Amino acid sequence: MKTDVAGTAIPALALMAGALLPALVATLRGRPAGRLAGLIVTGPLVTLALLLLAAAYGRPAYLDVALVLALLSFAGSLVFARFLSRTL
Repeated sequence: MKTDVAGTAIPALALMAGALLPALVATLRGRPAGRLAGLIVTGPLVTLALLLLAAAYGRPAYLDVALVLALLSFAGSLVFARFLSRTL
């Protein structure tokens, strides 16, 4: 029995895009603490979307991009939080 990964990944990607929109709005607008929260939420959402794309299209290169993005978004959140703590 063969499973259709692309068929199940498309609704999941649509759900991720729906969750990503408010996170991006929070990252682009608002107070610095709200921007930090948006940044923290956006990183894993985009990483999961790239993992779904890798599974749906069978492209292992997307896995590398997702891993690098996960590491950089975590580091970026820490740097932004450090600069934010200086201003409060």
